[in-house]
Amino acid sequence: MTAHRSVFALVLATLSTIAPLAAQQPAAAQAAAAVSCPIELMQPQQLGIANLQRTKVLNAKTDAEAIKAIQEATKLLFDAKAASNALGRDYLLAQFYALAIEHGGEVQTRGALGLPGDKAANIDLLVAFDSLLTIVEKGNAQCKKDVDEWRQYKPYMANIQNAYKALGANKLDDAEKMASRALILYKEGPQPYDVLWRTAKAKNNAEGVVKNLQAAVEKLAGDTLNDAVRANLMFNLGREQQDFGQAEKDPAKKQAFYRGSAAAYVAVAKEYPSSEEAPFALNGIQINATVLKDESLNTQVLDLVKGSLDKFSDVALAQAGVLATRASKTLDAVTLFGEASKKNPYSRDYLYNYAAMLYEAHRPSVMVPVVKQLVALDPANPDNLMLFAYAYKGFADTVGVQVARVQKDSATRFAKADVATKKLLRDSVAFHRNIQKALIDTVNAWGKQAEDMPYRLAFTSVDRLKEKTNVEGEIENRSKVARTYTIEFDFLGKDGASQGKATATTESVAPGQTGKFKAELPKGGVLGVKYAPLPLK
Repeated sequence: MTAHRSVFALVLATLSTIAPLAAQQPAAAQAAAAVSCPIELMQPQQLGIANLQRTKVLNAKTDAEAIKAIQEATKLLFDAKAASNALGRDYLLAQFYALAIEHGGEVQTRGALGLPGDKAANIDLLVAFDSLLTIVEKGNAQCKKDVDEWRQYKPYMANIQNAYKALGANKLDDAEKMASRALILYKEGPQPYDVLWRTAKAKNNAEGVVKNLQAAVEKLAGDTLNDAVRANLMFNLGREQQDFGQAEKDPAKKQAFYRGSAAAYVAVAKEYPSSEEAPFALNGIQINATVLKDESLNTQVLDLVKGSLDKFSDVALAQAGVLATRASKTLDAVTLFGEASKKNPYSRDYLYNYAAMLYEAHRPSVMVPVVKQLVALDPANPDNLMLFAYAYKGFADTVGVQVARVQKDSATRFAKADVATKKLLRDSVAFHRNIQKALIDTVNAWGKQAEDMPYRLAFTSVDRLKEKTNVEGEIENRSKVARTYTIEFDFLGKDGASQGKATATTESVAPGQTGKFKAELPKGGVLGVKYAPLPLK
């Protein structure tokens, strides 16, 4: 849950900073800019003169001065002669409406704007602005780019920024209203949907959460500059549906939520394998597969990860290894934990699980160096020493098969063999039995060393954060006297280079009891941690 909360916070902070446009007039309104929209804005004369009023609005020192220039422009635009270029008139009028919003608000009287008709009647400038731009878009498809820039001009930006401010102040209705107002102007930006899914979540509106999260993800498709934001939203789409599925009582709706969650998580793994969210998405898929009783989800993801091992982080590969282990896919687990350990050879968990899976895969010769690497990092845990016992048991089991084969062969040949051959057969059996016995003795020796270890150190968490690294755990006192333990940690980065050290000391721990420890390095970029061996006495 801690990791989920940090991911959730990242989305709000990041998506709210995506700027729709610079806070200047769109290119179509700048005389020096290259214009892609071919609509004439200088003819007839009324449009040309009105066009010049824009400079007065931009240079106005007061709202009153700006509104006066807008009134002069609208009077010209509603002149009967301006109708000869209706598309140009509508496009220019829309632009003056956008400027008017800056100086008088989104709703003004017709009289305040110099418009014909009932002077006291209100006009919603956002709606009128949208209507005029829609006419322009339909009138000339070449103007789509320029129209979109106007749609994202200051009125849109103001609603987006104010919506996020309201959301931060927990003014949900205001945030929802402003995001919805922004959508009147422009429906292709992700920000309004980001605000709306959050307000929907706060109001426990599952449909609103899913619909708006899906829209935000869709609107960011292809935006490579904001891949991290899209991956995060996609992950939240999976997580929110998973949460709704857990709470849902209706079986059909529950399954639909879990299916939707699984689809979103798979998309994260497929499109953003290197993202921070990918490991959490893989874990989410495993949960969904269990609830849905659909092993094909796990298989689908494992095939995806195995096909792109180089693209996934060590954390994601290890999570996929956990998934493979739970799905009883031992060889896949060996591959995945092995690749995770290659990318990060300083993680105690990766190495332990890799060694355990190698035992299951009957590969003791590969297992032994992995366990040595593990014990060098984590020397005070008897569980690690037991892996040596398991490795040598694997060797002993292999030799045991050979012994059985030699015994069977000797028994078949012994009755008809001459004296010399009988001796060779006996020697061969004895030779293999001695090897087996030596290996079994080694198994017992490692088992006894693990059993006799006077303590058991176990990590409960190793949090590798961007700005710091936290280590927590506990030590079981397996001796007969109370003891205090001091652990000297070394935090390791790339190529095993020390990133810093820290010391933790427990309180006095009674026999049979456990003492807790905690250490922190105020630095990120850590791959793993090791500590100096503890004294045996």
